[in-house]
Amino acid sequence: MKLLIALSLLLCIASAFENRGSRNIQRERLGSMVQKVAVGPRIINGQTAAANDIPYQAGLSLFDGENTLFCGGSLISKEWVLTAAHCTLNAISGTVYLGSINRLDSIVRLEVDKCDIKGHTAYDTETLKNDIALIKIPAVKYSATIQPVSLPNCASTYPSYVDETVVASGCGRTSDKTTTYSPVLQFVNLKVISNEACAKEYPDIHPENLCTSTVNRIGHCKGDSGGPLVSASSLLQIGIISFHSQDGCEAGLPAGHTRVTSYLDWIQANTGLRLNKNKCLCF
Repeated sequence: MKLLIALSLLLCIASAFENRGSRNIQRERLGSMVQKVAVGPRIINGQTAAANDIPYQAGLSLFDGENTLFCGGSLISKEWVLTAAHCTLNAISGTVYLGSINRLDSIVRLEVDKCDIKGHTAYDTETLKNDIALIKIPAVKYSATIQPVSLPNCASTYPSYVDETVVASGCGRTSDKTTTYSPVLQFVNLKVISNEACAKEYPDIHPENLCTSTVNRIGHCKGDSGGPLVSASSLLQIGIISFHSQDGCEAGLPAGHTRVTSYLDWIQANTGLRLNKNKCLCF
């Protein structure tokens, strides 16, 4: 697994909310973030990932009874995929795609229904707080193209990750002007910024968020929602793609993610994954 690309893992899937008709991407609320946030990122000015470099990327096709939407996710065990709550909102069925960097193809396709989808019960559609969800899938066999991503160990305190290089990836749109998605996985390296710096753009940012800079028109946007944000140094998933500025993905404004370390207990409680001796998630 090559270092940074292997982190690009946030791949190919995720056109979140683009196909939800009037209920789509422009989340024009968020308290004082009103008119500033849009849900559903994609990769802007990224690079194409090579086969087998992002084996824990999942693609999600979710149906809410009226429309089908696409999102990204990450495989965290043989039976669980991690994604964003705004992707799974009102979903009654779906398909999980694994093992390919091609958005229109996959080695494994797994059907899921409403009972398999566990969005955070405290997810707030106004503030986007608790934007995290889990999907239970039939057990998969690991291979060169299908591998789980590691999560941070449980601890009493966690790093802020400020200034750390992280990798985001997806098959969403590749510019603000296009209306189509990339057919293959794209990835990009980003820098984590402090929540204080992020709050200059989004005053209601909360501790459970993690923000990245999007300078030089590089970042993620519509289509990558729910995908993993992975540390280039530790190869741990530390974020879930959540939102970007309503001014556009190429506006150079911060992008927001769900901070994974804030939800390790929640993940553990809802997956039943076994604990190690330090009461941390063990895969």
